[in-house]
Amino acid sequence: MPEYKRKRRGRLKSAPKVKQKTKKDDIPYDIPMTPAEKEYKPKKNMRVLKGKKLESQRRFRIGVCVVGIIAVVLVFCQLIMPAGVFETASNAVKLIGGGSYPLNLESNDTIAVVSKGSYYYVLSSNSLSVFSNAGKKVFTHSHGFENPVLKTSKTRALLFDQGKNDILIFTLGGLKTSKTFKQDIKNAAIGDDGTYALVTSAENYAAKVSVFKKNNELVYEWFSSEDLVNNVAVAPSGKKIAVSTIISKVGRYDSEVSVFNFKSSTAENKKTFENTVVYALDTTFTGGFSVLTANQYIFIKWSNFKQNEYKNEYNTAMFRAGNNGVAVVYNRENDKTDNRIAIFSSSGKLKKEFQYKGIITDFALRNGNIYCISDTKAYILNREGEIIRSGECGFGAVRITPMGQNVMAVITDTKINKIKLAEE
Repeated sequence: MPEYKRKRRGRLKSAPKVKQKTKKDDIPYDIPMTPAEKEYKPKKNMRVLKGKKLESQRRFRIGVCVVGIIAVVLVFCQLIMPAGVFETASNAVKLIGGGSYPLNLESNDTIAVVSKGSYYYVLSSNSLSVFSNAGKKVFTHSHGFENPVLKTSKTRALLFDQGKNDILIFTLGGLKTSKTFKQDIKNAAIGDDGTYALVTSAENYAAKVSVFKKNNELVYEWFSSEDLVNNVAVAPSGKKIAVSTIISKVGRYDSEVSVFNFKSSTAENKKTFENTVVYALDTTFTGGFSVLTANQYIFIKWSNFKQNEYKNEYNTAMFRAGNNGVAVVYNRENDKTDNRIAIFSSSGKLKKEFQYKGIITDFALRNGNIYCISDTKAYILNREGEIIRSGECGFGAVRITPMGQNVMAVITDTKINKIKLAEE
């Protein structure tokens, strides 16, 4: 058997040679290269795939812009249509169509006529009717009130039975709300957003003012302990009310006008009128409200209570609001043919005043001109008091409403006629 022995190496004996690596200087520099465009040339059917993140960001930005535009539109609509887009649009639809004049009235006693630009209300002793300027009867409602009083806003009308307990609220679609209260109603008002206020009697108080939103929710009450409340007005925004009270003093009556903002029973502003009674409050224009006394016209701003005042030596006889201002007729106490007509802007600044000789049965303001009837004659007066157009209105005319530049509706107790006035 062969003998195997382990080989021994001396400690000083050299190890086998290891083959050394090639030095750096020995690396060849003529390495063949392939052009990149040839190596990475994309195929014709290749597509670039974009991630979902960029697309999501783009959609988010578009969504934010759309929401912003909608919000701006809604705010704008709320400013010009405080009662709501739907109600305003619904009222506009009701006015589509026409009719023919003359129109017959289902009554024999016309109490009030209120013009709203393209249509007008006619209140009689037994019904409330609405007609468009084109002659369409929008609706008629028999109210059955003994002492009906009409108050209007841009889109609604409030009818109450003075001294009784019932109110009716209308849009151009007809009756919207009917309510009966425990206390008798002294006065009422309605704002452009549908908010309404009632002056009623109250146990242990001289009077109570109650404010309701258009959904009939009670939002505010104010009690007068001693003074009689004779007028109330609601701001077009529905966020404030103005109240006039009569203060009895020895040998005289003073009046006070107060503004409340629903946050407190304390008025935020007050104005006292000595030795006179406030006849009416009017809120046709959004900036402020009008105050009428025996021989004064005052316009008070809602925001800061700044005032424009006008005083006439004659007595206040008639007040009318137009599309861009208001007008007041003052006449001599013992001579109804001696009149002063004052025209004010929508902010209460006096624009013009002039004298008019003749009995004024009714008048209206449109585009700065005065439309009026006197006996059987109808006139249009310019701001200088000059007659620029005239016509015959017939017997029995009690109220008018302008319907165009030279056209007016003349309302009697039983009929509505449309007349066109000829140039003088």
